[in-house]
Formats: sequence, C-alpha cells, structure tokens
Amino acid sequence: MNNNENRAIRFDKVVAIYGDDASDTNQIDLLADAMHWSDHMGSDFHIALALACRHYINELNDEPQDERRLNP
Repeated sequence: MNNNENRAIRFDKVVAIYGDDASDTNQIDLLADAMHWSDHMGSDFHIALALACRHYINELNDEPQDERRLNP
C-alpha cells in the first residue's frame, strides 16, 4: 500500500466516525465545521485549503494513481 492509499484510508476512518450520515454528507459536514473552526481560531480556511491542494498535487506527483478510487 502506498502513502496516498494510507492517507485516503486514514481520512475514510475519520469520515466514518464523524457522524451518522452517509460518507459524502459526513465529508461535507467535516469541511464545513473546519471552516467554522478556522473562523473561531482566527485562521484563514481558504489559505489552508490552497496549501492542502499544493500538498495533494505534490503527493500525486510522488505516487501517481487514480485518486477517485478508494480501495481499503
């Protein structure tokens, strides 16, 4: 298993325990709550998101794969 698969599986575990809804709904709620948390903490969610996108692209370049498929 490569690092990107491990990252996807790690997030899948977080989404699964985040709420009682479907995974897609839990993912949306998690991201929305991250926005509220950022507001509360005085940080900029969109800057964090832009940096996360950079990390994601760099990680894809290290281990190319089809990220749309999660096979835990």
